[in-house]
Amino acid sequence: MTEIFVLGLDVSMNSTGWAVLGVKGEAVRLIDSGIVKANTKKAHGERLTKQRENFEQILNEYPIEYAAREAGFSQHKKATQVLFKAYGVAEEYFSKMGLVEYAASTIKKVVTGSGRASKTELQQAIEVELNLPDDFEFKSDDESDAMGVALTLIEKKKLRKGAK
Repeated sequence: MTEIFVLGLDVSMNSTGWAVLGVKGEAVRLIDSGIVKANTKKAHGERLTKQRENFEQILNEYPIEYAAREAGFSQHKKATQVLFKAYGVAEEYFSKMGLVEYAASTIKKVVTGSGRASKTELQQAIEVELNLPDDFEFKSDDESDAMGVALTLIEKKKLRKGAK
């Protein structure tokens, strides 16, 4: 039985969270995770290039089979336009994997059982689900959100039951 590698993304222009989870049979484990932190003083093009380079590095290191991202939202028109530049890079880069997108409420519902869960509740549920060590610390909410995205993809695609 081979392990299936899943990538979860919480895409933004300034701090993109990512997480690679492995699924083997019923077991799910954290392989690696982090954030792509951008220098906010740099032009959008430079930040997007850095993001793309990090995506390439992740794909070179791990045999990702499935990828998902959290759906973007913003209350301000200009912020939305900037955010969707970053979404475009992820969309193009992961299109061959059939990149899927999940709303934040869906992620919270799948991971915690409540679509209105707080960030803390989401992180606690992720810690339990992935059996993370007691001293594990999330680098940011972006990283934990990316883990939640990957867990949602695993559940929605029923990868635990369909593991090869």
